[in-house]
Amino acid sequence: MFELLGVAGIVISVLAYLPQVVHLARQHCSAGVSGRAWAMWLASSLMVGALAVHRHDPIFVLLQVSTLLSATVIIVLVHRYRGMICLTHALAAREAARHRLGDDLQSSSAARTG
Repeated sequence: MFELLGVAGIVISVLAYLPQVVHLARQHCSAGVSGRAWAMWLASSLMVGALAVHRHDPIFVLLQVSTLLSATVIIVLVHRYRGMICLTHALAAREAARHRLGDDLQSSSAARTG
């Protein structure tokens, strides 16, 4: 029973990585993805994976293998598409900048009149 819960957890873990991998691969967009954070996840996974192998725990070994593969793919794609941004993220960044600029203009206008 608990092994099934562990396998279900691994499936959920793999599914959680998919949107990031798919977006990077299809859109060639690394906006908002920290290569350093993913490198830390990779290092962490290596350490926890070593413990899982040492303890001969197949569920945790499988979880760490899936995490290693996912993190490696994401790191490679982030490096490959570094600095590239898709239309969706570009428009969102433009809109956010527009709002910030508008807020800044309103603040400076209020400061001058007040």
